Amino acid sequence: MKKTLIALAAVASLATSGAAFAQATISGFMAAGYQTYTSGGAATSSMGGFGVDTAELYITAKEDMGGGMTAGGTMGIGGLERAGGASTTASAAVGGNSAYGTYGTNYSMYVQSAAGKLTLGSTKSGDYISGGLASSGMMYYDMGDYGNFGARSRRDFMNFETKVGPIALLLSHQEAGNQVGVINGAEGATGQRISIISGTYVEGKLKANSQYFTYDNQKTGNTSAANVFRLSGNYNLGMATVGAGLQKATYDSSATGTNYGYSIAVPMGAMTLGAMIGSRVTEGFATAAANATLSSYSLNASYALSKRTGVTGQYNNWDVLGSTNKGSMGLLLLTHSF
Repeated sequence: MKKTLIALAAVASLATSGAAFAQATISGFMAAGYQTYTSGGAATSSMGGFGVDTAELYITAKEDMGGGMTAGGTMGIGGLERAGGASTTASAAVGGNSAYGTYGTNYSMYVQSAAGKLTLGSTKSGDYISGGLASSGMMYYDMGDYGNFGARSRRDFMNFETKVGPIALLLSHQEAGNQVGVINGAEGATGQRISIISGTYVEGKLKANSQYFTYDNQKTGNTSAANVFRLSGNYNLGMATVGAGLQKATYDSSATGTNYGYSIAVPMGAMTLGAMIGSRVTEGFATAAANATLSSYSLNASYALSKRTGVTGQYNNWDVLGSTNKGSMGLLLLTHSF
């Protein structure tokens, strides 16, 4: 439940001028509990422990500009979780920048009119297969970072959204890698610049999305993608929701890496049970060992204690390239949103 608060900036000048106070809303999400992890592979290692998984705070503001136009923005503050979402070190590997104490958190600002919505911001989005429509509405923790779907990178973005008939159309330009931030733009550097077109269709119980990416800073030796095609959707059957999705990356020498995911979510009163089966198929690489089919699965059970508080248990299992030792992850979390 969002709470309204009065912005404190420039209180003295506003009081003397009689100007209206700006209003904002605060929301957040917290998750803490126990997690275990086994890497798999030739040198298998295991770890586990209690702690905070997620602690995020979002401040959202909106302004009526008149004439049918609005503007606003959202500023996310993280960094309280165990992984450290706010980077204060100049680590190029994570896109950190020591000049910004809260760098690494999500933010966006927008201007909207009858023609569409223009948004600029920075985000680290979730995995497309395990965190999008293909997941049938379930939240699968770490299926991308710990599994075969691949970890996500932080990106600066500029989006334009509009409606074309029944399709919600999105055009996006993004910069990725360690060149995030206006000072460290990808132009003339080694980071990726990505152009994206996306369409989403929602009709009754059906939801579907398709996306196409092109990358302009391609590297030789199949080290970077040339383009990516995505397709996902889900359908509510009443007793259950089923979903499916794919993501196919074509690399600079025509090798491909394709992620597949199939899911089901079954509500049972306050409990929802979910399962996802995934695979990653790599083909066309010069090194034979790099061409493989790797399977994975995730089982999830979420129980709602109230509208904003719940308990989630999850188990992931995945193949590791070149090894018969599988990787696995298990967690039990108490969650709360506000």
